Amino acid sequence: MFKEAFFLAKDNEKRLKLIFSLMALRGIVKIIPYLILYLIVLEILSPGMDLGKALASVTNMNINSILGLAACLAIVFILINVWDHYLGLFTLRSGHKICYDIRMDLGDKLRKLSLGFFTDKSTGELNTIMSEYVSRVEMFISISAPYIFSAIESALTMMIFFLFLDWRMAIAAGSAIPLAIIAFTYADRVAERVTKKREESLRKTNSVIVEFIEGMPVIKIFNQVAFRFRRFRETMKDFRDKNVRAVVSITVPSIILLTFTSLSIAIILPVGLYFYFEGTLPLSTLIFIIITAPAFSDSLAQSLFGYLHSKSPEGQAIKKITEVMQEKPLHEPVKDTEITNFDIEFRGVSFSYDTESILHDINFKIPEKSVIALVGPSGSGKTTITSLIARFWDVDSGEVRIGGKNIQEIKLDRLLSYVSMVFQEVILFNDTVMENIRLGRKDATDEEVERATKAARCHEFINQLPNGYNTVIGEKGAKLSGGEKQRISIARAILKDAPIIILDEATAFVDPENENIIQEAINHLTQGKTVLVIAHRLSTITHVDQTVVIEKGRIVEQGTHEELLMKEGLYKRMWTAHNTALGWRVS
Repeated sequence: MFKEAFFLAKDNEKRLKLIFSLMALRGIVKIIPYLILYLIVLEILSPGMDLGKALASVTNMNINSILGLAACLAIVFILINVWDHYLGLFTLRSGHKICYDIRMDLGDKLRKLSLGFFTDKSTGELNTIMSEYVSRVEMFISISAPYIFSAIESALTMMIFFLFLDWRMAIAAGSAIPLAIIAFTYADRVAERVTKKREESLRKTNSVIVEFIEGMPVIKIFNQVAFRFRRFRETMKDFRDKNVRAVVSITVPSIILLTFTSLSIAIILPVGLYFYFEGTLPLSTLIFIIITAPAFSDSLAQSLFGYLHSKSPEGQAIKKITEVMQEKPLHEPVKDTEITNFDIEFRGVSFSYDTESILHDINFKIPEKSVIALVGPSGSGKTTITSLIARFWDVDSGEVRIGGKNIQEIKLDRLLSYVSMVFQEVILFNDTVMENIRLGRKDATDEEVERATKAARCHEFINQLPNGYNTVIGEKGAKLSGGEKQRISIARAILKDAPIIILDEATAFVDPENENIIQEAINHLTQGKTVLVIAHRLSTITHVDQTVVIEKGRIVEQGTHEELLMKEGLYKRMWTAHNTALGWRVS
């Protein structure tokens, strides 16, 4: 677990080492008061004097030495408490800094992974990793790990002093350690088993919460509130039960562990008294060991018990974050490649997701500054083709080329700078209109953003919003209509001004009035660009330079609108069905 923490710390490794070094020093410094107590005992008990004589002669001994040691003890306690305070602040600040960087590293990692990773992981699970699990790592780095390390150092230091004073008493003090380790191993196995089930339930719970909230409009409209709330309630109940079971299951092993770590006190006293009355153990040594035995036992308990309760929840968090960080990203070339023209070519491209084959030997070319349409039945692979151009996935075989270069030879950031996509489902963020559009180009001025909105035919409705361009539009653009959201996304693409435009049925779900406005905006967006458009309404793409017809992951036809109608194939059947649908009326 410590090894993984250093892996996640990355550039903060030196800071993490400093934390552990200072906490190790803290563990040693915590022993100083006991050493001063020992010196006081030595002053009280002069050599060869028994306890009765020592107490009787207390008025004749060096009071100044005892008072001086007592003053030192008070000063040491004050200094330790002050140092503890500032050391705690330092570890907390360091934990915040390290975990901020971990979150940034996770974000950077996620953007480099293929979409297949996100298909396998639910939003709730990723949210758990990014928020709760990173917070647990912060707790581990700031509090758990440093204080566990400090307790270990305290126990080791005290054991060294025991050995220095009397090796027999050191053996007596350490005799409980093997039993404590056995108890720890047993408790750890129980904790790991129940915690694993609890964490699985936690990730499922967060996924159900996200699904329940995001799906509320559909749940209400289809009168599924009772059913979905029952599923929500059952998931919450399962999470509650897993938490209770985890606590109950670990209770007895924890009691056994704490009992065994406390055994050293019960062993030291009778053994020490035996050696003292036998005349082989000085009274001063016996008193010192009796005084420090509870502290030794407490340090041992803190190290083992603290590690046990950190290893399960915090260990699971570190494990899951580490798994994400070790995911293999899309291959990045060592040397970047610039391109000077923006034709797109698919050469023998095949692609499968897991074991499901999606595309088979796809070959076609989009000349620079031309418009190509992809049509075909749902599930035929059209969107997958557009995703491969943006390199959301890598092909299984063949090549996707832009400007004659394999896109795998182009650094991902550069490749994505060449491509703008207008999705069928618009993705907007809970921010202002201005910042949502400025995602297209972060260094754009307000005037440049406004020019883009005018070209996208959305300047007027933006000015009518409560705060104009500074209006926060809500999560996923909840405060805007479908057509307004689509025009915002087109403005973003216009602002980016990329040479390649991909349109994934951008007017599929808008009303006729908005469709005309959006079509005007699209015409402005695509001027002088290399354009690939996915279309379901065939009437919108009759003017394109070429249409590629996809069926079951294969190209079955290719040509202009007129050429495809003459082939009497799939495109002709789709065209006939499209025209029939245009005449459909509610009766």
